[in-house]
Amino acid sequence: MFRPGAPIDEIERDVESIIVELVHELGTLADDDPVEHGADERAYIKAFSDVRANSDKDQAALLTAAVNRPNLAESLLYLNRWLDGAVRPSRKSSRAMRILVRLAMDGLWVSDILDPTRFTAAQRDRLTDILVALTYLTDEQVDGLTGGSVPEREVAAV
Repeated sequence: MFRPGAPIDEIERDVESIIVELVHELGTLADDDPVEHGADERAYIKAFSDVRANSDKDQAALLTAAVNRPNLAESLLYLNRWLDGAVRPSRKSSRAMRILVRLAMDGLWVSDILDPTRFTAAQRDRLTDILVALTYLTDEQVDGLTGGSVPEREVAAV
């Protein structure tokens, strides 16, 4: 994958292949989750939570390609925009929390790529356990956490 000097069309096919595989994996993991509320986010956490699997899936190469060739980032941007809005009717959860959980997981994923030894296995498990716990929150619980301090107009924009 991404062999040096590979033509752009070959790299684009590789990127598309990774994204198609990721979308399929996310769907399968979410469908297998016994709790529908937040299942899509838990699938996202699980798909990106194993540092060794991340490197096995060439996700570091995917990130590098997207950064170095902005046109390749379009597929990743589309995936994230789709995930921002895509919630199956039976899996409704707080949209803001869905986005925050995925952003946090993205940060952990990039951290793993840059420094896979930054966190011990126990530390990493603790971080992902917290993210998973957040996926079970309802809109009402999220509102309770913010104490109503976030104006409605800002929340609606997310």
